[in-house]
Amino acid sequence: MDLEHHYRHKQHTFDAFCKRTIRNESANAFRQIRVQQDRFVSLSDLPEEGSEALATYDLYPWEYTSFPVGGDVILIKDDRLADALTALPQRFRDILLMYWFLELADREIGERLNLSRRTVNNRRQQAYELLKELMGGDANE
Repeated sequence: MDLEHHYRHKQHTFDAFCKRTIRNESANAFRQIRVQQDRFVSLSDLPEEGSEALATYDLYPWEYTSFPVGGDVILIKDDRLADALTALPQRFRDILLMYWFLELADREIGERLNLSRRTVNNRRQQAYELLKELMGGDANE
């Protein structure tokens, strides 16, 4: 009988251990959920600026005007800017596109177009002034 009592005692001890472990794990899980809920911010509670940063928008090729420059193609979404760039002479447009969108220095543009750095600089300034006139704006806009 003593052996049977010992096995029963072991079984009860193991059952108590399992129940305590499950209770502690459930308490940990609820605590973790509570912490996450404290940190959670509903998307509806975000200000409009915050929700726009999280948004993704589909981009379609027909929404852009493409400008081939050398071996690159530059896509412009703003129709007003695209129309003004289209109205520019090719020699001015290429220099502006390389400078602003390909971020090339005057020297690099000159090497690509076989022009001197000073010529590229002058044409870029002329193109910028002409672009301002075409867009009807101030240089600081």
